[in-house]
Amino acid sequence: MHYRREIDGLRAVAVLPVILFHAGFSWFSGGFVGVDVFFVISGYLITSLLLDDLKKGTFSIARFYERRARRILPALVAVLLGCLPFAWLWLTPAQLQDFSQGLVAISLFASNVLFWLKTHYFAPSAEENPLLHTWSLAIEEQFYIVFPLLLLFLWRHAYRHMLTAILVLSALSLLAAEWGWRQAPSANFFLLPTRAWELGAGVACAFLLNRRPQWSSAPLATLGLGCILFAVLTFDETVPFPSLYTLLPVGGAVLVTLFATPATLTGRVLAMPLLVGIGLISFSAYLWHQPLFAFARLRSLSDPSWAVMALLSLAALALAYLTWRYVEQPFRRKPIPLLLSRQAVFRASGVAGMVMLAAGLYGHMAEGVPGRIAPSGSPFLAIDVDNRIRFNPGLSEACEDGFLPESCRTGQDPEIMLWGDSYAMHLASAITASPSLQDMSLVQFTKPVCAPIYGLALTSHRYPLSWSRECIAFNAQVKAWMEQHPSVKYVVMSSPLGVLYHDAYQANGKLHEHPHGTELVVEHLNRTAEAIRQAGKIPIFVSPPPRSDENLARCIIASMIFVKGNTVNCNFRTEQFSPHYVKARDLLASERITFPVVNLEPYICHDGLCHTFMDGKVVYRDEGHLSREGSEVLGVKHDLLGDILRKAQGEDADRHVLAQADTQGPPS
Repeated sequence: MHYRREIDGLRAVAVLPVILFHAGFSWFSGGFVGVDVFFVISGYLITSLLLDDLKKGTFSIARFYERRARRILPALVAVLLGCLPFAWLWLTPAQLQDFSQGLVAISLFASNVLFWLKTHYFAPSAEENPLLHTWSLAIEEQFYIVFPLLLLFLWRHAYRHMLTAILVLSALSLLAAEWGWRQAPSANFFLLPTRAWELGAGVACAFLLNRRPQWSSAPLATLGLGCILFAVLTFDETVPFPSLYTLLPVGGAVLVTLFATPATLTGRVLAMPLLVGIGLISFSAYLWHQPLFAFARLRSLSDPSWAVMALLSLAALALAYLTWRYVEQPFRRKPIPLLLSRQAVFRASGVAGMVMLAAGLYGHMAEGVPGRIAPSGSPFLAIDVDNRIRFNPGLSEACEDGFLPESCRTGQDPEIMLWGDSYAMHLASAITASPSLQDMSLVQFTKPVCAPIYGLALTSHRYPLSWSRECIAFNAQVKAWMEQHPSVKYVVMSSPLGVLYHDAYQANGKLHEHPHGTELVVEHLNRTAEAIRQAGKIPIFVSPPPRSDENLARCIIASMIFVKGNTVNCNFRTEQFSPHYVKARDLLASERITFPVVNLEPYICHDGLCHTFMDGKVVYRDEGHLSREGSEVLGVKHDLLGDILRKAQGEDADRHVLAQADTQGPPS
């Protein structure tokens, strides 16, 4: 195949939005589509080389994998080696163990599987994972384990139908993606079967252009580049991916690949020296940017400024050039004497893989090596930051998403029922630590993201309709259990009410697209409270804790690890409140709500300042949830349950007065 400068320019168009998206620049909210453009380019280039080899009769699986090894491994190993000292010095034991698991998975070309099982790409914690971006490399390597064999089979047994077979398989993969984002969104994002069609689109381009004159169309090439840029600037994390929406950037990359030539404006723009230069170093730039950003965020006491992230973006390009010049090129174009032969390349690849595998296994089996000394001078073991901000599931881990495991109650005839999502989970420690608990017992019904509302649940690409139905069914189970247990007197609910800013799904099958207004949520909340009263119980809602737009645990973690004596002030001011928090708080405080609400804001905030440490205890474990010790402080110091019961008694007294009025008739 002949070299096309515009394809290197297209690589720049792919990598720059990815870098700027991960840097946090909101203008590039759809920058993640650059990965999809990369998939198309990769499918096109690799298939073009394979088809040339097949036509010349020089096709060799061994040679193919040698080329892949020379292309991928040197730069990848260099970046991983660059990450190791920072991971050792800066990561908490839990983070280092996760990093080590990533090394193992990368060595086995399976990091996408690991991140599917453990991570969500758009979750706040994802931006602090130095190796998260390697999922796309795993997708490509898995594809290229299978694809050359498939291509050889088709060449020998179905030569005239090769393109048709590729198109059919790609269409099936696309259909799987469209089904997958609704049924299994995380697997859909990370795994090969629902991504293969994007590489297949590039494969199809190679078939259409192989040994034929280059097609040229200025309108179609411009349309293609426009589709990519439109997706980069308008898509965001609410767009299900991959799905039919992904046809926009993938189709755009296909049009550019097929129709952009030096005779078109798009081809000339993409062939500009700056874009071509960035395209040449794009692989190394992709490898470097995520570790730089992740370690910068881990090292910072707050979210790094846009200026810092801009400088780090430039640093990623500078490191990429050095890696391309002194690592990539020598291994690809001018092999060093020790790696002249194919066998030597495979041996070196095996050794590099084994070293990374061994390092990863050591970090995993040593549980993140807690005996390391943190930069603050204290051993990580003594800081114990992982334990202090660990996930707080309430009474037991079994309460995270199960219906009444035995460990999720403190007695057989509980008087208090705690019900809701993870923001109800974190209240269990406060309730059990409250002096007012005395001889009362507690039962916990919680499901992550599932608000305690009968007949209504949020839905999104992360939580598809199948999940929404599960949430509604879970809450119906809770309702039935509550009605059958007369010992329950108080139903304590909590949630940040995420349904306010997502699509809403009703039990009757009706879907309300966001923004749908607050009246729908208020109506269902009040109906839920009335159903609780009809069952002879008293409903009480505890508001979510105040929070800002930043990960509140980041400052806490960084101060423990990097600051001697832990003297950093991690508090935040009320004017920094997250808009989502303010919306939920104001709704719960409105006169439209017909049940008592306990507001946590006065417990944590005083004189316009909200505290992330109380009595030496860490209050928050992430951007909004209470840590276990933080929850206990609210119980011990403020007797949260006592306030809940006083609110409930007020509700009970009001109900008693109304009942008396009903029996006495209207006043004369």
